Amino acid sequence: MTDQPELPEGYSHTPSPSAFINHIGRIYHRRTTAEDGTELVWAALRIEPHHVNTWGLAHAAVMAGMADIGTAGPAYVDGGPPVVVIDLATQFIAAPKLGDLLEVKGWTTKRTRSLVFAQARAEVAGQLIFTATAIHKIVGA
Repeated sequence: MTDQPELPEGYSHTPSPSAFINHIGRIYHRRTTAEDGTELVWAALRIEPHHVNTWGLAHAAVMAGMADIGTAGPAYVDGGPPVVVIDLATQFIAAPKLGDLLEVKGWTTKRTRSLVFAQARAEVAGQLIFTATAIHKIVGA
């Protein structure tokens, strides 16, 4: 018997080098390609008791953190310089409940020498939870 939660189908988990990300919880990852060829980078989080507010709904700070993670994933190029969010806009439509799997898919819309523009869409069981747009700065560029 293991203390590890069940891995959501299609996802993998590798602890992050970021203590903050690991503090949020087990963030699961996967990559897919949309029909138009756009690379989609997914991040998922199972909503646990420490993620919810008094009403049993995911706290907005958790969703904002997942918006940052969900837009940074596609902004970062494997092996490349770090990226940091310099502008993040979120539109919360609903809130996940305790036990829900919050899935965030992100993609880039434009990449310059020093900035990456990204968007994300979060869902629980196919239902829209939030959308986000972000600008990430390529550190050192």
